[in-house]
Amino acid sequence: IYDGHVLEAFFTRGFYKHMLGMKVLPADLEAFDPEYFSNLRWALENDITDVLDLTFTAESDEFGVQKTTDLIENGHDIAVTEENKRQYVQLMCEHKMTHSVKPQIDAFLQGLHEIVPPTLLSIFDDKELELLISGLPDIDIEDLRANTDYHNYTANSEQIVWFWNALRDFTQEQKAWFLQFATGTSRVPLEGFKGLL
Repeated sequence: IYDGHVLEAFFTRGFYKHMLGMKVLPADLEAFDPEYFSNLRWALENDITDVLDLTFTAESDEFGVQKTTDLIENGHDIAVTEENKRQYVQLMCEHKMTHSVKPQIDAFLQGLHEIVPPTLLSIFDDKELELLISGLPDIDIEDLRANTDYHNYTANSEQIVWFWNALRDFTQEQKAWFLQFATGTSRVPLEGFKGLL
């Protein structure tokens, strides 16, 4: 950012939001902790009445010591219900991605802001900031094609053939924007696109 060099550094979408002072959302937890995100999504999509026994607390292990933190005042006394589960999910996501690592985030931001003032970063959204910091990835369209699952189509369907032909003609920047749209990040997984399956 500072002198025009991209970094071999990739952060989660939630962390880019921290750099911009934006609020994290439940969807941002997917890159941070996919399994936990899947559990929270299940709770949002299903009736949890008489299924889950939760309170507005978060449990953590700090160097072998179990710690319980209230997500709201007196959270240990407030049950998570069908009516308040969205609030619980939002608060839990904020706790996991923000409050539980706040000292580390603050230290990082202090160093970043010594080099780049927050006002200069504020003109970007989280996706643009990711591309600015990490640069354009090298996207292997054939690897993506080989690791794509089709639903209601086949690899030989006319629309799919058109799609791959169009994607091959994209510039690197357009491919990065497409990847960001399709996966939520513009970076290719370390193990290639098979890592997305």
